[in-house]
Amino acid sequence: MYKKVFAVVVTYKRASILEQCLTAVLKSSIYKIEHLHIIVNDNESLTLEVIKKFSLEFPSKISFEIYDNVGPAGGFYYGLKKFLESKSDFVWLMDDDIIPEPGCLQSLMDCTETESYIFSKVLKKTGEEVIAFGWWGVLISKQIVEKAGLPIKDFFYWAEDTEYLQNRMIRKNGIIPYRCGNAVVEHLHQRTGNKPSWYYYYTIRNTLYYRTRIFPLNLKGAVRMIYVFMGTFYRIISKEPEKLKKIYLVGLGTVHGLAGKLGKIEKLHQGY
Repeated sequence: MYKKVFAVVVTYKRASILEQCLTAVLKSSIYKIEHLHIIVNDNESLTLEVIKKFSLEFPSKISFEIYDNVGPAGGFYYGLKKFLESKSDFVWLMDDDIIPEPGCLQSLMDCTETESYIFSKVLKKTGEEVIAFGWWGVLISKQIVEKAGLPIKDFFYWAEDTEYLQNRMIRKNGIIPYRCGNAVVEHLHQRTGNKPSWYYYYTIRNTLYYRTRIFPLNLKGAVRMIYVFMGTFYRIISKEPEKLKKIYLVGLGTVHGLAGKLGKIEKLHQGY
């Protein structure tokens, strides 16, 4: 029986990469989606031009919402919310730098005969496989999304994918994911150069919040937090400019994480 797929793409200021993603999802995919909903995290003209071009070619298949940067947490929160309002059977979730191979969705859908929570095989541009929980072409049934609920949008950035795809699905609801080796996506993003100041605030805050308030704090979690702190300080001191500002934001993130304060800090994003 044919099953309807609702795709969600979250994008932020990467028009050329978004175009590659939309081409793969709408044109190249062997299995055709029912609908594509795009969360635009910035009202950027180049991004809107790309969406307009595809909307003219696929007028009944595309919708989008524009937000003042709600991050990946907010993006997938609103995308999944729109999916639940649809009549589709499955949701296909991805960042804008995920490029599915033509047979990816077909392979994912073949697995839905026995599975309802399925991960794609993620390859870097180098060909190296990435084994992790991320918004990288994961396919989830509507029944599971209804059971698990929506992501925590106040995470804004960092750990929201782990909390939702790993903690919420597996630990809380006992849903075992299946990784489909024939469903391949390419992950274009490469982490290079200096990190923006806000990066350090959210990584520390959300890691602490997740490890102390959501996931049971155990030895492994404590070691993970120590590793994150040591790695963060090493990177700032050895490689980063604006060292004092970034160390201050690590401290602020620590205070807010332990206090349970989430949400986007607007003033951290001025100029980005």
